[in-house]
Parts: sequence; structure tokens; C-alpha cells
Amino acid sequence: MAYLQKIFRGEDYGEFLTDTSYKPDWKLVPRSEEHKYLNAANKRRIRNFIPNTIPFPPLLNHFIMLERKQKGEPLDPPPVLPIKSVVVPRQPHYELDAA
Repeated sequence: MAYLQKIFRGEDYGEFLTDTSYKPDWKLVPRSEEHKYLNAANKRRIRNFIPNTIPFPPLLNHFIMLERKQKGEPLDPPPVLPIKSVVVPRQPHYELDAA
């Protein structure tokens, strides 16, 4: 069993207790080099944002435009597909007691 502070892709996941670990996943940092890792972890990560809508595939877009034309609806703006993003929760870890 080991107490670990997990930092993955610049995001701090905090300290936790684990009973399984793989040697290549972790690195023991000497005190003299600790400042390099602490400063690197504090940098803000650029996040990729997902758009709210995307265009329909070309063939489906063609059929939607034909349907609009037959109904006499305006052809502008072009049809777009709304996107709903789902956030998957992180796996729970053994949390350290604050006391």
C-alpha cells in the first residue's frame, strides 16, 4: 500500500491510498528536482471545447435541404446537428483522512 499524489496531464487528482501500482507509472523525484515538477504542475492546461452543433453529413444535408424546398421553408441557415456532451466521472480513489 502506498500514499500517492496523482498528477495526470497537468491536472492534480490529489493524494490517495492505493494497493495496486505499476512501476512504470510512477517516478520517485529527488528533493533537489522537486521544484521542477511542482512548477510544471501549476501551469494551466489549455482545454479543448466541444462545439454545441456540427454540420450534418453531406448526403443527409442534401435530403434535409430537398425536404425544406418541398415544404417551402427557407434554405438558410443550413441545418446543424446539436451535440450534447456527457461528463464521465473519474474513478474513485481511497482518499486520505484530513485528521
